[in-house]
Amino acid sequence: MIYRFQSLSKLIFCAGILCASIHAQPKWSFHLGGGFYSPSLGFLDPDSNSVIPSLSSFSKNILLDWGVKYQFYPNARIGYARSNSYHSGKVGDSGFLRTISYRMLTFETFYYPRKRMELNFMLAPMYNKGTVKLTAESSSGDWDTLLGSYGNSSVKLSTDGEMTKRWFGLASMIGFRYYVFSWLAVDGKAGFIQNSYSEKKWKLEKEKIDGPTMDIKKLPVFNIHLVLGW
Repeated sequence: MIYRFQSLSKLIFCAGILCASIHAQPKWSFHLGGGFYSPSLGFLDPDSNSVIPSLSSFSKNILLDWGVKYQFYPNARIGYARSNSYHSGKVGDSGFLRTISYRMLTFETFYYPRKRMELNFMLAPMYNKGTVKLTAESSSGDWDTLLGSYGNSSVKLSTDGEMTKRWFGLASMIGFRYYVFSWLAVDGKAGFIQNSYSEKKWKLEKEKIDGPTMDIKKLPVFNIHLVLGW
């Protein structure tokens, strides 16, 4: 009887340790939301370049954000986050799309001043990318001849051209998070992103060219996210 009781006690003790270990395992979280910033987009703004299509507040000032984080320590997370800015329209007869992607490897520490409330601080080295793309519709005489013999009318083929640029940066932000449930939270962050951007050495079909003179070296940023954890 005593042996059985000791065995049961050991089993309960081991189960308790196992449950505590599982509960203490790092957690994953995914966030989705938006941000606001105010860059100076030289030659990507119709005020400085009459060729560029009209620029809305969304195209200039709004960021679309998403990211994933892994809690590897009781008060620390590591992850990947991305903020994108888009501008689309027409240049002549061609479709125009400009994208700026701020890509971050995030390191975040946090603590809980009160139940459901979290204060956090984030540092993030960045490897960013700018893209300017034109898509033109053109009619190919040779294709028209060939496809016309099959009974087709004029066929429009798409020809794309894309210029790209990559550069490094650094983001630093402080934030406040409120947990609606243990698996759902709202997170707001404010801080700065700093970019080592230069208009030199953009690439277009392997050729190095000069690009827009964007002034994005130090930008204040505000983000708000919906956070899902598991």
